[in-house]
Amino acid sequence: MKKFDELMKVSNEITNISVDEAKEKLNDPNVQFIDVRDKSSFCTETIGNAVNLERGLLEFYLADGSPLENEMFKNNPDKEYVVFCGLGGQSTLATKTMQYMGIKNVKNMTGGMTAWKEKK
Repeated sequence: MKKFDELMKVSNEITNISVDEAKEKLNDPNVQFIDVRDKSSFCTETIGNAVNLERGLLEFYLADGSPLENEMFKNNPDKEYVVFCGLGGQSTLATKTMQYMGIKNVKNMTGGMTAWKEKK
């Protein structure tokens, strides 16, 4: 079985941005924040205009022809996506998945909501 550190090496294959860089994008209409935490965490608190696309269903939201397909990705091919979770692990994997599924301009916000709240 893979070790956690080995799994998280995908961080080297994606674009990571800091909380400060993400905050600069908060009011940009061409940037969509994506919260990959579970629905209850999302409903408790989130960032700006974030939409909730739970990590466990992400491929279904992205796959062409899926019953859960989210039209946002088809209708906005040039949009930039900033992905986050609680601490940064789920969003790292989600960002890699989004790249694999064909999303071109996707970035992972390192540190997740925890880092975001620390920078307030």
